[in-house]
Amino acid sequence: MFVSSINMCHSKEPNVLMTGAIVLNHAVIIKNIKLIRGTHRLFLKFPETADGRVVYPLSTDLYQYLLQQTIEYYNHYKSEYTNDSDF
Repeated sequence: MFVSSINMCHSKEPNVLMTGAIVLNHAVIIKNIKLIRGTHRLFLKFPETADGRVVYPLSTDLYQYLLQQTIEYYNHYKSEYTNDSDF
C-alpha cells in the first residue's frame, strides 16, 4: 500500500497542526484525518462518529508509514508557509 496523495491544510484547532485527506493506491480516500501535536510526539487522528473510529490502520507498520508521510508533508508545507508564527 502506498500514499498516492496528501491534501491537508493548516488547522486553527488547539494542538491540531493539519487536517485533510490521504489517498491510498489511487483507490481509497480517507477524509478528516488530523495531524495532532501531543505531549510527547505527533500522531494521527482518524475520522470518528459517535460510535467510534470509522477507518483506521490495522497494522503498526501502516500507521507508522502514514504518520511519516504526513509529517513529511507537514514539514514541506510549513517550509513554504510565509508566516511561521502561525505554526
